[in-house]
Amino acid sequence: MSWSLLEALRNKPDVVRDSLKKRRMDVSVVDRFIELDSKWRSLKAEIDELRHRHNVITREVSKLSGAERERKIMEAKELLNEIQRREEELESVERERERVLRSIPNLVHESVPYNCPEGVDSIPVRFYGTPKVWVSYLKDFKDQTERFGFNVPYEAIDWKPIGHADMLELVLNMGDTLKAGEVAGSRFYYLFDDLVMLDMHC
Repeated sequence: MSWSLLEALRNKPDVVRDSLKKRRMDVSVVDRFIELDSKWRSLKAEIDELRHRHNVITREVSKLSGAERERKIMEAKELLNEIQRREEELESVERERERVLRSIPNLVHESVPYNCPEGVDSIPVRFYGTPKVWVSYLKDFKDQTERFGFNVPYEAIDWKPIGHADMLELVLNMGDTLKAGEVAGSRFYYLFDDLVMLDMHC
């Protein structure tokens, strides 16, 4: 159980609600947890009180005799049965409370940007360096930067950048992931020519 999250749910539930809103998640889970936690604490207090009463009666039994002693023994047995029923209910509530608690993600730090536009998963915080942008991507690049208030200097290039895997196989012809995947499974590759020597010395 995350004690910091538990503390926030008990004492600052609005902080948890705000965090869930930033994640675009249902905030009703907070109210469900508060309801279950309140019930759990109430049942725990009742069980503690029943155990205390049982202990008192148990101590009294040894000092009694006759009908009064039998009556107290019966009362103690009834209390034990009630304690067992309450403990079963407590376990059920506790399991559900834990399930709900574990469905709540970590709290979002206050510095994390939120309110992303529809269809946008994240908001950039800063950019580094001067990116090289393929001319066919210029419109997308400007849209992805300027819409968030960034004026990022860039270098336009007229050739399409190639990923390292495509460079290895299609341009340099120094590797093969498809055949290696057939032989040894995914995430495996063959290297050829000078790249083998380079890999051995790394």
